[in-house]
Amino acid sequence: MPPKQKSRHVALSAITMLCFGAVVLIFKYHSQPGGQLYGVSGLGTAAAGVAAGGVVMPASASGSGVVMDGTLSPSEVSQLLTPGIMGHGPFDLPKYPGICRKMRPPNVPVLTVQRMWLSSRQRNRTDVTLVTQLSADRLYMLEGQCGSWGSIISAAVHVALVDGKIVSDLPELAGRDVSASRELISEFHSRSEKRGRCKLDIVFVTEDVESMEMVGLYPVNALRNKALQLSQTEVVLLLDADFLPNRALTDLIHQPAMYEQLRRVTGYKQGIVLPAFETMDDGMEGKQTALKAIKSRTALHELFDRGELRGFHMDHYNRGHRATDHTRWFETSLSYRIPYEEGFEPYVMVQRRFVPWYDERFKGYRKNKVVHLMHMFRLGVEFASTPHGYVVHSPHPVANSWNTTQATGFWYKVGALWLVLKKLYADSREDMAASIFVPATGFNCDSREPEKWSFY
Repeated sequence: MPPKQKSRHVALSAITMLCFGAVVLIFKYHSQPGGQLYGVSGLGTAAAGVAAGGVVMPASASGSGVVMDGTLSPSEVSQLLTPGIMGHGPFDLPKYPGICRKMRPPNVPVLTVQRMWLSSRQRNRTDVTLVTQLSADRLYMLEGQCGSWGSIISAAVHVALVDGKIVSDLPELAGRDVSASRELISEFHSRSEKRGRCKLDIVFVTEDVESMEMVGLYPVNALRNKALQLSQTEVVLLLDADFLPNRALTDLIHQPAMYEQLRRVTGYKQGIVLPAFETMDDGMEGKQTALKAIKSRTALHELFDRGELRGFHMDHYNRGHRATDHTRWFETSLSYRIPYEEGFEPYVMVQRRFVPWYDERFKGYRKNKVVHLMHMFRLGVEFASTPHGYVVHSPHPVANSWNTTQATGFWYKVGALWLVLKKLYADSREDMAASIFVPATGFNCDSREPEKWSFY
């Protein structure tokens, strides 16, 4: 065979093999329920209707997505979210073997899963799950996120009960039983399915609290773990409910080439930091400013230059986001490394397998996220910027958890239930320095001996 003809033959063979490989990959992708690539039971359509442990989850009559079978008890629903009981969806323990140590109350809060709602919208291999938590009083925040995030949101929604009755600032919930919250969340999910951009998955949990005074000790990290348990995608965005991501970010991520780049970079234990901003006005004008800011980076820059925005909490806790260097971020269109410093608590996109469990002993306000980011860093996660994404805080009233943390002295003195947050933080920091820190949770997960841990 002449050389030229031989080279053409080799090239044609290579192209044929590539096409065959692509066909196999496409067939494998479409043959899995919901189009998942990661070996997790599909939850993309109501027809699939399969969730944790293969439990059938029928579509609701209102068309608001997939809901838990009403015949299941709260304890059975809660068990479905327990890592590792089935070895597959919605949380796959063999894939995400996070270390934790189970503790009993009052060291960690007791949350009862009442119900789950899963979006019936089609899942895509380029989806990134926004993982968040909130109280039922603040569903309006979740509505804002669903309007700006064009992918999956996994949200844990919390309701506190005293003597079996709801404690809430909402008149339609205050003093009523759990069914009122369930109806409110169900209606909200139905609206989100019809109007929102997101694919909204909700896990609704309640917490029995012994007194009104303790209601404000919001179980923030326990809720974050519940939302993590519900997330299924390879990459997640860890974000609080009062922040809005820029609208263009998910449009960009859904481009296959950009998603593969994100997947590749985060696969090297990179946490992609989304710079956080806040409005100078904390009222209705500030809300409008936040909505303007998420439209484009150009709009954000103009508002920042006019003094209508600043870096989040830079006026009173600059360690939280100082390392991001907001000025540098505006000056470059390139990614840059962000050095970790103690107190750093950015909002990051990261591969789910590199996200450790949150320590559920942290309740109320302060240090809950700081400890988690410190743990991620100790486990080898490094941080870098992206010119394509950012988040903006939407103003809202001061959290009850802040007021109660101050009023009860939970931060300054030893409480009857657990050590003060200040000592808890110091102990956690010391354990991380010694490479023996293990987050405390209310559920079981892998509990190997410390000398065998490979995380540090």
